[in-house]
Amino acid sequence: MAPYEVPPVAFTNWGDVLSHPRDISLVTFQTGTIHMDACLNLDPASPKQAQCDHEPRDLTALVHWVHHPRFGDFLIDTGFDNSFAKHPPYGNYTEAMKLFNRTNGVTNSQQTGEDLSAQLARLHVHPRAVFFTHLHPDHTGGVPALDPQTEFIFGKAEPSFLARAAVANHFSGKRKFSSLDFSVAPRMSPLGPCIDLFGDGSLWAISVPGHTDDDIAYLVNGSQPVLLTGDASHFEWAFKEDVAPRGWNQTGTARAYQSLTLLREFAKTYPAVRLVYGHERGSFEAAQ
Repeated sequence: MAPYEVPPVAFTNWGDVLSHPRDISLVTFQTGTIHMDACLNLDPASPKQAQCDHEPRDLTALVHWVHHPRFGDFLIDTGFDNSFAKHPPYGNYTEAMKLFNRTNGVTNSQQTGEDLSAQLARLHVHPRAVFFTHLHPDHTGGVPALDPQTEFIFGKAEPSFLARAAVANHFSGKRKFSSLDFSVAPRMSPLGPCIDLFGDGSLWAISVPGHTDDDIAYLVNGSQPVLLTGDASHFEWAFKEDVAPRGWNQTGTARAYQSLTLLREFAKTYPAVRLVYGHERGSFEAAQ
């Protein structure tokens, strides 16, 4: 897997970045619905689990389309392909993921024409590449719908055994992969390591490990700056109450709290940046 070619650093602090918005656009759309107890995504040991609304609800399988006038069209995550309409409630999930969903009472659904391919066709979008927040199947389920020449980019440490077991089938026939190496990326307080993906301050990858080994958030620095938390924070209640997502293990969950603390500090320091959480309908509708 080739390393992503990182451009030279042009900014060293967020105040400078945000005072120079770029000509970049963001459209977020829903590719399906995940019906579940949303609190299952959170730290199971948190005392605030008792305050969390455990009533099963609809969460969104989101895709973010980023358009750059020079570099073209990109996606952040891929949501669901049309298998979730054709073969509900688990679409193209592996047998292991189907078992996980059934055990936890999770079902997935999709309206006709809501899938990734249909929405890209309506938008006349042909993405050059996909930047992933992380390799969980509700974020990679749309990969089979994309052209084999599409480039797929994720954190260098992300394709662990567990990640590969969950999503490897989605990448069958794909050939172009690149990795983001945050171990050599500069830290930009109050966040951790960050990568200026295009070298002009328009789109940033932010290291937020914990939920997975190399989880990533993204900042789109357009006329209205937007921070896409990915699953570093699934929904607003957890973000505001400081309840981190669960990781693969206790060590992962502990790292998730560290990442959440940095994101919360960033949001406090830069309140003009709009937050879009990993699976919450209202936050992305407000970002359009």
